[in-house]
Amino acid sequence: MRWNETACELIARNQIGQQRSARVLAYLNLAINNAILTAAKQGRTADGAAAGAAATVLAYAFPKDAPAIEARLAGETAALGSGATHDEFASSVQLGQAAGADVVAMAKSDRFDLAWTGTVPAGKWVSSSQPPIFPRLGEMRPFFLTSGAELRPPPPPAVDSAEFKAALAELRTISDHRTTEQLRIAQFWEQTSGAYSAGVWNDVARKAIAGHGLRDADSARILAQAHMAAVDAFIACHDAKYTYWFPRPSQVDPAIRLAIGLPNHPSYPGNHGCVSTAFGTVLDAAFPDENGRYAAMARQAAESRIYAGIHYRFDNDAGMDIGRKVAARAVAVLPGDKAYLPTQR
Repeated sequence: MRWNETACELIARNQIGQQRSARVLAYLNLAINNAILTAAKQGRTADGAAAGAAATVLAYAFPKDAPAIEARLAGETAALGSGATHDEFASSVQLGQAAGADVVAMAKSDRFDLAWTGTVPAGKWVSSSQPPIFPRLGEMRPFFLTSGAELRPPPPPAVDSAEFKAALAELRTISDHRTTEQLRIAQFWEQTSGAYSAGVWNDVARKAIAGHGLRDADSARILAQAHMAAVDAFIACHDAKYTYWFPRPSQVDPAIRLAIGLPNHPSYPGNHGCVSTAFGTVLDAAFPDENGRYAAMARQAAESRIYAGIHYRFDNDAGMDIGRKVAARAVAVLPGDKAYLPTQR
């Protein structure tokens, strides 16, 4: 839990963006999960294994901060003094470092940040700057899906269809009569600074874990499932975005007033619908006693984009469908008894 707090602090300090923060937290928690499971099989302590794995992944993700990260790990080890407890922790740290190194090796070949040399198609979405945000993220190697295209939704409605006109009219009405509560929700879920959306959901997950008093292995598995599902949802969402290149509402009707900034990627489907739904659905599966609390939070996150004027309702519907399907795959696939590394594709 403390290393997740550190990761969120590093994300906020370095301002690495929505997609990069999601990737960091996914690899961090996968490494911690694998280290704890391996430690249990070998009769080692979970805390040392988690620390070694976390420090390895974070030093890779934030190379400028690597000395401070390594100093923190050394400080945790030194604080135990000498004797059997110190030696056991140090041995577990080495095990965790090996688990972290396996995850880092995988991350280096995940195709996350592929260069883009294409052009924006004429007559569709209009880019506010070049290049668009992560136009090739759909090609990243997923954690649970077979490819970014696996969950690609059907095309959005045609701009001359009755369905599209109704969706656009809904946004214009909200824009013309936006309530204070709608504005508050839109601005709360914008999350373009700090630890971004991934950090907000990480905090929600850690509070749920603490409130339920879960053991280390269960805590690590839930965090890994949720963050990896969120990345797969991003991948599937961007695959569809840059397949359809659908225009934002305010590009069709310039009279629509926006409550937040307009992200520089196409409209369909909506990222918050995809990512927040994936995360919230994983948490609901982990905490059924909460009666759907986290999916409700995810629905509000998706709805916030309608209140803001930057997404159509069908963007949200398609995104939430992707999120639910990714979450179901994550819960079904991630083993609870052995380390997991995605298939090298």
